[in-house]
Formats: sequence, C-alpha cells, structure tokens
Amino acid sequence: MPALAVVASLLSLTPSRSLMQQSVEAPTPKALADLVARCDQINRFAMQLTAVEENRIAALAAGILVMRQVLDLPLIDPEKLPMRQGRIQHWALTGGHLKEAETPAIHSVRGQLCLDEHEQVKVLSHRTWRGQWRSVTLWKSAEHKILPASMMEFLARLTELAQKRAPDAARALLARSEAVTATHALLAVGPRSRGG
Repeated sequence: MPALAVVASLLSLTPSRSLMQQSVEAPTPKALADLVARCDQINRFAMQLTAVEENRIAALAAGILVMRQVLDLPLIDPEKLPMRQGRIQHWALTGGHLKEAETPAIHSVRGQLCLDEHEQVKVLSHRTWRGQWRSVTLWKSAEHKILPASMMEFLARLTELAQKRAPDAARALLARSEAVTATHALLAVGPRSRGG
C-alpha cells in the first residue's frame, strides 16, 4: 500500500502558481508585421532557390546525356523496365563503373538512378527477383530523400569525370579514323568494271 500512497501523492501535485501565470509577451503589431515580412522573404527566396537548383540540375542532366558515350553510360535493357518506360532509352547513372562519382546521399538511394532520352533524371526501384524494375519515377527531392544540392554535386562530379575522360575518347576516335584512312589505299581507285 505505500506504493499506492506515493502514486496518489504524485498525482495530486499541481504546478506552482508562478509557473502557470507566466506572462507571455505578445508582439506589437509592428513587430508582428516585420516578422511576417521576413518570413515572406524567406519563403520567396526558398522558392527562387529551388527553381534555380532545378534549372541547374536540368542543365547538368542535358549535358550528361550528350556525354553518355564519353562516360560509357550503360543503356538499360528495355525488357528490365515497365512497358511504358521501355519505349524510351534510359542510361544507368549509378550501380556500375561510375561509383567514384557517387556521393554518400546518392549511394544510399534504394534503387538506381538513370537518365532518359528526354534529359530527365529518374529513380528505378522495386526490383523483382528476375531483375526487372517495377517502378520508374522522376527524381524529386522530397520523394527520394536526395536534396537538390546532393543531386547537383553528383551530376557535377559526372561532368568532371567526362572532362577527364574526353581526351582518351578523342584519341580512340582518332585512331579509328587513321585506321579507316590507312585502308583507303587498299581499295580500288575507281569503280570496277563488270564486263570482261
């Protein structure tokens, strides 16, 4: 019974009057108007910054689409995508030889980032045991927990990687071109005559 008496005494305690009657200073109308104006500026700046980030990500994605050969981005097999998505080409941005460009936020994505032929960054997720992706969604920071700053950093790293690889890619093309030129002397100078 002593335990019940302790619980009963604890329940009967009331906060002291001084805690209950603390005065709360209400802001003056001018201070309130200033606060609303500041919050409005913050909201406007946040919206403008989001728009700038989205434009920058779109520009980087468009550039990376052009750089896909230099980066050796693997084309995703259309059979591995849902039917509607399989009609357009998608290139893998993660899960392969570009791990060095991945940031911790990108590495922690549950699924695979890819780029489609319309320059859109997408997230492939919910993979089946047969290796097919059930879900393909456009990247959105709120849905995929990748902040725009992290996405920009990742795409900028891919761009930097393309810049490093471009000279080697150009040299390989030059070597192919020289091989084609070297075979020119082996070809007949004019059209062959059919008659004898």
